[in-house]
Order: sequence, then structure tokens, then C-alpha cells
Amino acid sequence: MTFLEKIKPHLISDDILIQDVVLHALHDYPHVPEEWTNELLKEAFRNKEKQSSIFIYVENQTFNEEAVKILMENIPLMEPSKRHLAVRLVHHIKPEIALKYKEQVQEYIPKSTWSLYDLLIHGTEEEVYSEYGQILNDLERAGSEQRDFYIKAKNLAACLVKKGWVTENEIDLVLEEELKEQWFSFNGILAVYMIGLLKLERHIPLLVRLLDRDDDSLLEELSATLISFQSDQVVREVAPYLRKDNSIIYAASIIENIKTDYAVQVLREAYRSAKELDHQDILIEALCHQLSEEALPEINKHMKLDESSGLVDIEQTVYSYFSILGLEHRELNFWRQVALERELDFRQMGNDLPLAPVRTENKVGRNDPCPCGSGKKYKKCCGK
Repeated sequence: MTFLEKIKPHLISDDILIQDVVLHALHDYPHVPEEWTNELLKEAFRNKEKQSSIFIYVENQTFNEEAVKILMENIPLMEPSKRHLAVRLVHHIKPEIALKYKEQVQEYIPKSTWSLYDLLIHGTEEEVYSEYGQILNDLERAGSEQRDFYIKAKNLAACLVKKGWVTENEIDLVLEEELKEQWFSFNGILAVYMIGLLKLERHIPLLVRLLDRDDDSLLEELSATLISFQSDQVVREVAPYLRKDNSIIYAASIIENIKTDYAVQVLREAYRSAKELDHQDILIEALCHQLSEEALPEINKHMKLDESSGLVDIEQTVYSYFSILGLEHRELNFWRQVALERELDFRQMGNDLPLAPVRTENKVGRNDPCPCGSGKKYKKCCGK
């Protein structure tokens, strides 16, 4: 069975622990079916307990016309305190679809964005490049609005690629200049994004070497680009970075989201050679998200350890791994209880675990967005 075939029966789970791990495992994977995103959106509006997690973790996925209809029908009915999470998704709708449903979505999208959408559809090469340059300048001094400008810049970059207005030679020239600097500019980061759109595999070795950079904005886009190749060449090139303190988090995230037998093999080998507990935890999480039974020896060995680094919610991850694969383990109920005690508040203190636990409002999970507002996962930002 493929990764998606294994996870499909658990896409909508009544067990909030499994639901969260499913969302984490799908978050950076580039081939989630659009109908799955639609089902998750419907579940979020049916089950308020899941709204925050689902809205956060489907952000990377593709929103088709049905998804737009689901959002438009339900956003007005949401509690005002949660509505912003769903509105954020509206900004990820493709310009063509947004324009088609402009009457329904216009109240959630700033007026200035509509002129951008029109430019993306009808603009000339000169007009699009001119706006792209202006947005890049805005990004460098954007401050708190940086995220909004970056979404616009990515739309413009995607337009340049789609219409064949950017060449490999131009990307090469940008990278050549960026590599001379300590930090990549947004122009360089977006060049990395365009490499992924163009599937320029010859750049894989160069991109992987950037994993040594201490630049989270670059590393986020770099990871997404390398994952998009779904290539064992990427796995082979990234493997040495699983053994480095400064790169293991991003390296493990890349390899866990490339769903091949070789990726599982590389993660297993890295775990067996890892000496530090935090490295071991990160690698076990990556192996669990692969949903391969080949990793059972390493997972079973790891769960016999007396301690955890705290970098990963290991009991929840392993409990969900066994549950999704339908595997038995004598510690399964214990792991579930430990995970619930860590992740949930209880409705009735001192009684048995409730059927419908409530999430703690002020707890930040390792895979949740960082509270600093960077837009990155906590484990890749302030939680490092």
C-alpha cells in the first residue's frame, strides 16, 4: 500500500491524537488529493474541536472550486474569534478561481489584491516583471505585513514560470549573485521556489548545500522545493545533513516527506548511527510519518528508552503510527494516556479520560505555528 492508501481511512479520525498526526504527516506532502482537503474543511466546520488544527495544516494544499464554496458557506457562521484562521485560507485560493467567485470572496480579500489578480491573468510580461520588482522592494521593508507581500510575490513568481517568462539562465544568474552573500534576499528565495515549479533537477546538489545556511526563510522554501521533486536523488544528497546539529530538523522533514523505500532506509540508518537523544526523537518522528512497517525495529527500540528529549511528542506520534497501520503493542494504551495527559485539559479533573477532550489554549505543539508570528513551525523557529 502507498502512503496515501494507508492514511486515507484515518483522514477524518474521532481520535484527536491520530487526527493531529495525520494533519502533521500531510502538511508538507505535495500530493494530497484536492478532495481530501475538501473533506478536511467540512470536518473543521462540523467539529469545532478540530478547527484550529485543520485550518492551520491545510494551508499548503490546493483549494479547488468546491473548497471555495465550503469556505464561503461556513465562514459567516463561525465564531468571530476563530474566523481569521479560515479567512487566511481564502488568500491561498488561485487567482483564476478567486476572480470566478469574486462576488462571494471579495469581502475577505483586500481591494489591492484584486488588481494583482487581474495583472496575473491579463498582464504583459513587462507589467508582471515591474510589479514583481516592486513587491520584492516592499518585502525587504514590510515588517509585520511581510507574509502578505510574500504570498503576492509567490503568485507573481508562479505567473512568470507558468507563462514562460523566466529562463533557467536568469535563475542561474540570481543564484550566482545570492551565493556570494551571507543571507539570501527575497529574490534569491523566490528563485529557489521557481526551481521547484520548473522541476530543475540539475540544481538539487546546489540546493542541498544550502541546508548549512542559518536562514529560516530560505530553509522553509528550500525544503518545499526539494520535497516537490519526490526524488531519491534528493534523499541521497540530503542524507549527510541528518547527522548535523544545525540541519537535522530540516533534513529530516525533507526526507520524511519523500515517500520512497530508499527514504525509509536512509532514516533508519541515520537513527542507528545517531548518538544524541534529540536527533533520535526527530528521526523516529520522521520514520513514523513515513508509515512504513520496515521502521518497526527502530521504533520499538526507541520506545524502550527511559527518557525523551521533548523535541517531539513521541508517545502521540508512535501511538498514531501503530493505530494507523493496525499494529498491536502492549504499550499502546499507555502511550495514548501519556499523550492525552500532555496535550489535553480534562473536562472533569480526577475522573476517567473524557471522550471529547479540550485543547489547552496556551500550549504550543512542536509542529504548530510559532507564537512569535514568523509563520514557521515552532520546532523550526523559537523551539529549536
